[in-house]
Amino acid sequence: MGDPLQEKNTAETLPDVTPLRTTEEKEESKLTEFQSEILQLAAVLNGDHFLSSFPDEMSSKMNVKEAHEYVEGVVARFKRASKEAIMLGVDESTIVDMRSSLTNRSSIHN
Repeated sequence: MGDPLQEKNTAETLPDVTPLRTTEEKEESKLTEFQSEILQLAAVLNGDHFLSSFPDEMSSKMNVKEAHEYVEGVVARFKRASKEAIMLGVDESTIVDMRSSLTNRSSIHN
């Protein structure tokens, strides 16, 4: 009988993933309702929801490409702030609260 831990660590080649998209990208298109909701979630994560009209106006003014770039930037900033909090030794139950991108800072709440 072999070592079960060694057997679990063997590499397995997974099949290629079938793409979900059946059409070309439409980066200049207006956002769908779902994309607008993802954008609003990113605005809350980033603290931009405190700006009076930002969440409502941004989904109507941004196209798919702009929204994608915004969401990617928000997630990257949140990950950096979270890693910084860990390096500062904060409790693992601490919530990282991002402030508006106008201030470019984050705060940490227990």
